[in-house]
Amino acid sequence: MGVLKKTEESEKPSAFNLNIQISHKHLAVSNEEQAFYVLVNVTPTESLPVLRLPLNLCLVLDRSTSMQGMRMQQVKEGTRQIIEQITPEDSLGVVVFSDRANVLLPSRRKIDKSRTKAAINSIQSGGGTELLQGLVAGLKEIEPNRTQQSVNHLIFLTDGQTYGDELSCLEKSKWAGQNQISLTTMGVGADWNENLLDQMATVSGGSSVYIDTPTKIVDVFKSAMQTLSTVVARELTVNIDPVPGVRLKEAFQMTPYICRLGTTTSRILLGPLTAGLGKTLLMEFRIRAEANAGEKNLMELKIEGDIPSRANYRNWESVYISGEFAAKSSGGNEIPSVIVTALGKLAIFQMQEKAMSDLENGKITEATQRLETMAARLLNIGETELARAALLESGRLARSGHLSAEGRKKIRYGTRSLSILPKEIDHD
Repeated sequence: MGVLKKTEESEKPSAFNLNIQISHKHLAVSNEEQAFYVLVNVTPTESLPVLRLPLNLCLVLDRSTSMQGMRMQQVKEGTRQIIEQITPEDSLGVVVFSDRANVLLPSRRKIDKSRTKAAINSIQSGGGTELLQGLVAGLKEIEPNRTQQSVNHLIFLTDGQTYGDELSCLEKSKWAGQNQISLTTMGVGADWNENLLDQMATVSGGSSVYIDTPTKIVDVFKSAMQTLSTVVARELTVNIDPVPGVRLKEAFQMTPYICRLGTTTSRILLGPLTAGLGKTLLMEFRIRAEANAGEKNLMELKIEGDIPSRANYRNWESVYISGEFAAKSSGGNEIPSVIVTALGKLAIFQMQEKAMSDLENGKITEATQRLETMAARLLNIGETELARAALLESGRLARSGHLSAEGRKKIRYGTRSLSILPKEIDHD
């Protein structure tokens, strides 16, 4: 009853540790549909050797007019530091774009670092912003050097809006994820489309970053390179097989940051898994009314990852999840504290989502009230700075009917960072 690991014939040790919590071990026999939550935390096993995989990396950098000055200086410095960390086994390409794309460095191994840095130093700002131009050119550079062992990744940095090519950007990003190419999208300043960049990252199994000031660009590049250098699984996926009467309603990644995951298929892409940093997934299911008591299987979950150069490790784990249906509560059915904590933080994130949706639909009063309520909840969990930002923007919204571009992003990315902590997971 509860969670049972599936046993299959395999002498290989597992590459993954799974910590799975369910909200209810006992379910009520009733005439109503019931909510049921499953929290899955995946980490690499301690015995899994951390071997630096070859990188197949392309940097796609906005060089439009708005990038001139400090922004471009910091991008150049961050890129130079990435070049220093490239090994002869890695492939590196660099694309710059404005209203058209230019391949500054065709993707290759064994780059001449001095010449590459000189090419980076020559970048000049100018022109408009068309994201699709840069994205297509960057993916084209990655393609020739994809191997069964390489970590294929595209770092995409912009500070501006694009117009008319958003759907094509999402289609290309989705194609990238299907072909084991993940994206890190980076937005600098306040004048860029956070919805688009977030979605591009999510559908590729990558991540998105908000850079509020140019002085943080170098550190963000360093962090991205550190993450790519410690990848142990190129593509982590969760395959969900519920029994009839059980349906997946919503799914969210809870670590390393909160984001909504697509649930149109039974396969959820979580992207690369790195050493020392797990992935946590919270799924909400709805269970159809059940008239008969007894234990029943609810679903099978299969967690898989592509583990290059580690053929002696099993790259999957399967678990069955069941529930005990009873006419009356037998007690001891308290929801685990880690799920309670996760739901509390997720509620704040969803409140931010609903406030932005209300604003887009012209519901100014409703959006203002949601921001005020969100601020109160943030104060309750000690997030005073973020609460202050939410209150400031709620006042601005009430007065003018608008949010500031900077405030909108601070609230969005601040609530997204309310991820549950490893100690909260281990506590249960």
